[in-house]
Amino acid sequence: MLEIIERLLQRGNQRTEADIQSDVRQLILTAPFELEDAQVVNLEAQVGDRRRIDIEVGCTVIEVKRDLRRGRVKAEAAVQLTGYVATRREQTAQRYVGVLTDGVEWTCYDLQGGELRPVANFTLSASGDADRLVVWLEGVLATTHAIHPTSEAIATRLGAGSSAYALDRATLAAIYATHRNEPTVQMKRQLWSRLLTSALGTQFEDTDELFIEHTLLVNSAEIIAHAVLGLAVETIPPASLLSGQRFDESGIYGVVEPDFFDWIVEVEGGEAFVRTLARRLAPARTPASGLANITLPTG
Repeated sequence: MLEIIERLLQRGNQRTEADIQSDVRQLILTAPFELEDAQVVNLEAQVGDRRRIDIEVGCTVIEVKRDLRRGRVKAEAAVQLTGYVATRREQTAQRYVGVLTDGVEWTCYDLQGGELRPVANFTLSASGDADRLVVWLEGVLATTHAIHPTSEAIATRLGAGSSAYALDRATLAAIYATHRNEPTVQMKRQLWSRLLTSALGTQFEDTDELFIEHTLLVNSAEIIAHAVLGLAVETIPPASLLSGQRFDESGIYGVVEPDFFDWIVEVEGGEAFVRTLARRLAPARTPASGLANITLPTG
């Protein structure tokens, strides 16, 4: 893999887009991303109207350019990438993200309101950055399995500085902005505000940003509560994950219950978001000590 990284670092040294495209594909195949059969790495995937995606893996579209520092290359490539991501979302009804790269500069984009917005960046500066690039790409691709959930692994792959967090935070904020005036969202937002104002008084900062952060934190915790018991969170309906239905069915109460933050599954695009979040958190599924012997229904 280090040989690939060394070649990618040679930006502008007579390398063609085809050379970089081939190396990016080989990097994805070589790195420990644990791709499944449905996540094959396709080159020049057709997207209709004679357009071709440079690289497609899972629910990620990657557009490769020779050198993003030149002229309007980056701006024009972003427009091109917007069309690819929008088309794939429409064709598959799944959340697709876009990545623009020249091998050195990497930018991840999320489609919000018909426009691609950058949410995470990475710049390759030396061959020693290989592991950091792989972790950054893990957060974008969300394909790696069986990650040992140490504090370092969680912080690196899911923490506030990770590409995974940036994507999830941006998507959730866009969904909230679209549906913030719907009665169910307004009601739960107000109940949340009243509770924390009562509990914290003037120390509580009543902002939409905090409500979004709190929603992401609680949704993640509720999914993790299922995951630590070894449950396949990717297969559980989003509403059940956030309501704790599996726990209730087993007579286990107070672990996961309906709350202010399940507004997300009551609005358009919310269930897809929770499914994506569950898929991202599933790799850390390791039975917790003392909980591994609890059996919950899987049907």
